[in-house]
Amino acid sequence: MAEKIVSSRDAILAAALREFAARGFAGARVETIARAAGINKAMLFYYFSSKEGLYQAVLQEVMAEFFKKVQGLITPPLTPGEFLERFPKLYIELCASNPDFVRLVGFDLIQNPDNICSVMAGIITRMSEFKPHPLFEVIRRWHAQGQISEADPVQFMMNVVALSIFSFIGRPMVEAISGMRVADDGDFYARRVTSVVNVLKRGMLK
Repeated sequence: MAEKIVSSRDAILAAALREFAARGFAGARVETIARAAGINKAMLFYYFSSKEGLYQAVLQEVMAEFFKKVQGLITPPLTPGEFLERFPKLYIELCASNPDFVRLVGFDLIQNPDNICSVMAGIITRMSEFKPHPLFEVIRRWHAQGQISEADPVQFMMNVVALSIFSFIGRPMVEAISGMRVADDGDFYARRVTSVVNVLKRGMLK
């Protein structure tokens, strides 16, 4: 019975991720998700009390994995150079392995930014194992020690994340401008990590 519960829950989350990625929160239909998961709507609400609860669970599934890896990344003492090498690699590889999650976030940032930002903030608050402040304190210390040029940890992280996420949201625009098709494969992302790390280290290390 326990196996069936885990299996059904995972099937719902997988179907919900595809539906939310395709239609956003507002356009997604619970009936479609239930049908794709091979269950009825009542069973879906047995696991998740509402559409909102399901949406939060879908986001939390991927975010929990990411934050756990980030926490592991900053736990040992790191130099700024090591962080700027490892974080983009972690971020880009996670997004590359979760394309529906990237589409979901991109879709709702355009269609309903207040909702998804509120949901993500709530998830982070509830995830007691992840505390944002240690990383930000580390960044402040790096600046105080004269190792990085950016004093504001928010701006520091915005620079790192922006270059990493643009690997996905910026690709269609670059293809349109250049007239060239960019391969969506491991080799492209490996080269993207190398390029992002190079730009960040040249621009942000002192």
